[in-house]
Amino acid sequence: MRYLTLLLIFFFGAHTAFAQDAAPAPKPSYCEEAPDTYGKSGVPGGEAAPSLPKFGTTPTKEYKVQVAILRYTDPAEYPFHPTLVARYRPCEQVWVIESRQSFVNREDAVALQTELESAGYAGSYITDLVAYQ
Repeated sequence: MRYLTLLLIFFFGAHTAFAQDAAPAPKPSYCEEAPDTYGKSGVPGGEAAPSLPKFGTTPTKEYKVQVAILRYTDPAEYPFHPTLVARYRPCEQVWVIESRQSFVNREDAVALQTELESAGYAGSYITDLVAYQ
């Protein structure tokens, strides 16, 4: 009887541990809140929000190569090309597998895309982003 009790405790403990691993992480609270623009909400007392500080930066267009978006899959289970990195988006609850480096020239991004396609990453695509210099 003692062994049966220990066996049941071990079985339910292991089942609980595996069930926790399979459940997706809860979304952060900021994912549920509506975005509030800077000028929309004023300072308490009815005053308008102060203007944003000015910086001496200029926006530039850069490019990244994305190869996969993983939902329900942990990227740690798979080996990836050394030029790639996995980034988690908590609101969408997905992993984005993309190039570590961003490129100023689209031709450089296309060259990496071609290299990744020859390595077996079919269906990769180039995304645009805005960087500040």
